[in-house]
Amino acid sequence: MELILYYYNECGFCRSVLNTIQNLKIQDKIEFKNIRENIEFEKELVIECGDKQVPTLFIDGKPMRESEDIKKFLVQSFR
Repeated sequence: MELILYYYNECGFCRSVLNTIQNLKIQDKIEFKNIRENIEFEKELVIECGDKQVPTLFIDGKPMRESEDIKKFLVQSFR
């Protein structure tokens, strides 16, 4: 399974997802793309989704956009 997380650190919803990732100890299973540190990541997100809403987790190329949904998916997948 390919997982790519678009995020930025100042976003509270992103922090919540990042905390879940840290608690599950699955940082090595996810590619992280900080849209504030790399404008290309922001452009990719806008092309794929039409806006720059974060957090967005791509699961095998399909976007999941709500932080609660993302956290639930991660817990169910990696608990």
